[in-house]
Amino acid sequence: MSASSKPTWGRAGVLLELKDVRAGYGAMTVLHGIDLTVDESEFVAMLGPNGAGKSTVLRAILGGCAIHGGTIQWNGQSLLGRRAHERAPLGIGHVPEGRHVWPSLTVRENLLLGSWSLRRRRPGDDITRRLDYVLEIFPRLGERLKLPAAVLSGGEQQMLSIGRALMGRPRLLLVDEPSIGLAPVAVEAVVDALARLKQSGELALLLVEQSAPEALELCDRAYVLNRGQVQASGTATELIHSDALESAYFGLEHHES
Repeated sequence: MSASSKPTWGRAGVLLELKDVRAGYGAMTVLHGIDLTVDESEFVAMLGPNGAGKSTVLRAILGGCAIHGGTIQWNGQSLLGRRAHERAPLGIGHVPEGRHVWPSLTVRENLLLGSWSLRRRRPGDDITRRLDYVLEIFPRLGERLKLPAAVLSGGEQQMLSIGRALMGRPRLLLVDEPSIGLAPVAVEAVVDALARLKQSGELALLLVEQSAPEALELCDRAYVLNRGQVQASGTATELIHSDALESAYFGLEHHES
């Protein structure tokens, strides 16, 4: 698929599908006809500058903004009309920008809060076993279980936020700007953990990220957004060798091939 081509709708194995989505806040439209898919176990990035509409795409999926048109399908069924709190139990996990951990609660308590959707969807699941799994992904958290989240470093809090979302055993993990405010060594640790999740094959990922190199190294495909529209899409290799990223971030003219 070329860096400017659109996905083919109705493919087998499509987990999430947005088609011609127009969305925003109140009467203001931010997204102007977004087409996007994520397949089972696929890692997909959304790249673009501040204000491109990346986080609004996540909010549209999660039920956090107004949908003015288009369709959003989850596992072949429409998400439109479902309230925000009804979407997580379907298997959609969310790691918000800024981490938003509970500072006064311990690391263990923060992680257990993430299991509420799993208890609703799969009440027979062993929460302790799930906790052990998350701590295998983030062993640093195992060393901090009894500490309040407030004393963790920024990188550790980001791991905690991802771990909390994983406690719900999501089929799709939405991760919003995980590298913001982190030192390079912490970014590397978070990316390494996400890479281990990819190798496990247990979930799909939709990653919002401004830093293109890390995202393209991790993900199978990417979409480049600008001004609420998909400016380009394709594999990491295709996008690296196109001028789409430079065009989106620096406002240069992008010529479609």
